[in-house]
Amino acid sequence: MSSKDKKQALIVRWWNSLSPRGKRFACIGAGWLLLIAAAALDTGITVPVYEIFSDKVQSSVRIVLLTDFHSSSYGDKQQVLIDAIDEQNPDVILLAGDIAENVRPHKHTEELLEKLTCRYRCYYVVGNHEEWSGECDTIKEMFRSYGVKVMEGDSEIFETSGQAIRISGADNSLPFTQLSACYENAGDDIFTVFMSHRPDLVDLYSGHGFDLVVCGHAHGGQVIIPHVLNGLYAPNQGIFPKYAGGRYTLDDGTTEMIVSRGLCKNILPRVFNQPEVVVIDIKPST
Repeated sequence: MSSKDKKQALIVRWWNSLSPRGKRFACIGAGWLLLIAAAALDTGITVPVYEIFSDKVQSSVRIVLLTDFHSSSYGDKQQVLIDAIDEQNPDVILLAGDIAENVRPHKHTEELLEKLTCRYRCYYVVGNHEEWSGECDTIKEMFRSYGVKVMEGDSEIFETSGQAIRISGADNSLPFTQLSACYENAGDDIFTVFMSHRPDLVDLYSGHGFDLVVCGHAHGGQVIIPHVLNGLYAPNQGIFPKYAGGRYTLDDGTTEMIVSRGLCKNILPRVFNQPEVVVIDIKPST
């Protein structure tokens, strides 16, 4: 008898040994386990909404933050993801790194860009995977070819319905020249959003006049235990990362940081960690 047959025989013997009541409990328990597993591994898109209040704005601006797409697939030509974004009616899209990949073709990334850029103004910073690809400059040019503004120490005033905010950003490696250029443009009376892929480098963001920092990279800590553990592991942070995903106030007390749990479905299973389309509403204080 093979080992497989032996295991099957043991299961049959165990099942036959149960009373009718025991069999009912076993079925109920198995059903609950299946439901928990389905919930834990759900890759349906969730949409957290964060509100940032500031006396630097007189009318609201809605941002959608996308990170760590890793050239994933969300239906035919990314229509599932596009529908989730369109439902939020954003004013601007921020793409905070690892939208493309270092080992996968860019087909799905280009599908996303084609749909996004005909609808919205888009800003992008590279992540570690784009830098690892060996073709980072080529990837940047691909984004530019779709009309995306690639941020390399740049700062640009974005205006919607008469309200202006400043958007700035730097490469994943955060070159000093790029960072210093962003520092120089922050700290005035214009609400400033700084885009970076890396949430672990908070010391570089705090105290430099940024009102909001947006990041990705942590993938939500990959594994979440609801109400107990916000994330198990994140690159550059290790076990039990502090900045796995969510909203944080930095040490200067005036800079908010929002970390997206990302959209990647290609690498490791996400446990109680659904992909995110993050919505950020910047609103007047009064």
